[in-house]
Amino acid sequence: MKNSFQFVGAIGLVASCSMVGPDYRAPKMAVSQSFVNGGSSPLRAAAQDRWWAGLNDSILNEFAARGLGQNLDIRSAQARIAQARAALGRTGLASQVSGDLSARAARERDTAGQIDETGSARADAAYVFDLFGGIRRGQQAAQASLQAAEYDAGTVRLAYLADLTDAYVNARYFQNAAWITRKSIASRRETLDLVSRQVSAGEATSLDQSQARALLRSAEAALPGYQAGFEANVFRIATLLAEPAGPIMARMTKGAGQPVPAAMPATGTPADLLRNRPDIRRAERELAAATAQIGVAEAQLYPSLTLSGFITSGEDRAWAFGPALRLPVLNRGILTANRDVARARAQEAEIAWRASVLRAVEEVQEAQSATRYWRRQVSAQRAAVQASEEVLDLSRRSYAAGEIVLNDVLDAERRALDARLALAQVLRELARSWTRLQIATGRGWMDAAPAPGAQVASAE
Repeated sequence: MKNSFQFVGAIGLVASCSMVGPDYRAPKMAVSQSFVNGGSSPLRAAAQDRWWAGLNDSILNEFAARGLGQNLDIRSAQARIAQARAALGRTGLASQVSGDLSARAARERDTAGQIDETGSARADAAYVFDLFGGIRRGQQAAQASLQAAEYDAGTVRLAYLADLTDAYVNARYFQNAAWITRKSIASRRETLDLVSRQVSAGEATSLDQSQARALLRSAEAALPGYQAGFEANVFRIATLLAEPAGPIMARMTKGAGQPVPAAMPATGTPADLLRNRPDIRRAERELAAATAQIGVAEAQLYPSLTLSGFITSGEDRAWAFGPALRLPVLNRGILTANRDVARARAQEAEIAWRASVLRAVEEVQEAQSATRYWRRQVSAQRAAVQASEEVLDLSRRSYAAGEIVLNDVLDAERRALDARLALAQVLRELARSWTRLQIATGRGWMDAAPAPGAQVASAE
């Protein structure tokens, strides 16, 4: 017996030093020094940037703040963090120690009618030695999974902000397009009234009147589509805020201009994405968890040692205390396969991390290019609107003076409406690409709380 406990002590000493499986090292990846047409200055403090305020819309700012506290996807992500934290609590020493207490009491009557009272108690305890580090590797995996869940919450937060901003920008676009169309309908109705009076006076033909009426009807036919688009996006906003649609619809119906973004945002460098993008950091933490799981699986291939015992009180007093050694023999094939599966999953996780980096670089460059294009397009389209308005004004005056025919006026009205609607569309695309660029660079994924502590992958 004495030798058994000496053996257990020696095993415990070895257990404090031995840990199978690979030690995790943050991955590295070669990336460009700068984005195409981008600068080389690093982007700092992006995680807490309230970029949506750059659209200069107080209602959007209010919606964003409300939704960050009550959006259901964000709350689900927070629940997943709580699950991961609870799972971490089941690892380490908590998984090595077990024990319970039990007690019983009884009154018994024998055949002679005599009543006896009996009772007993029992205490059981066990301790599992972490001989080859499988338990410690499991704790490492759980810690990395918790950090991955925290970064996933940042990704969900960005997805909410992107969806909300997109729905808001779309709603204001459809609202503005409907307003432009109503204004055009009023103008075309005036033109139709003028032509109708001229027909009555014999100064215009029925064909002129029919053409003016057709132009009016085409604008009236387009209006319901814009109204439906506006309402659909307001309903989307209500869903994102987890609020009834009625009050939001009433607030949005009051109207506001289309959001126009501020200056072109800085993009930083591709290496900044490894730090600023929560989806990349989540993928890196998932790789860390998968690497630790290799050690968990490999430890199953080695012997396990448990120290257990019990003590009872009562009539049958007894106790027992000693080690138990288990050696995997007949199931080694399955355990080896489990380890190989863990290795393959770690390889898959590393590939997923590298793919997330490449995808992030692509998203930044695409959004940056689109934002620059739409910003130039806005300037050009505003000039086109001004020119079309001047042509329309001159056409009406020339028609009233009898210098041109009605078709010239109708063409000018069509071009003016098309130019105004095109400007509204370009403003929408500018705001949307600007939003995508903010999301792509990882801005705004974290609130005022500190970032989760974890290794950060680096660029070569």
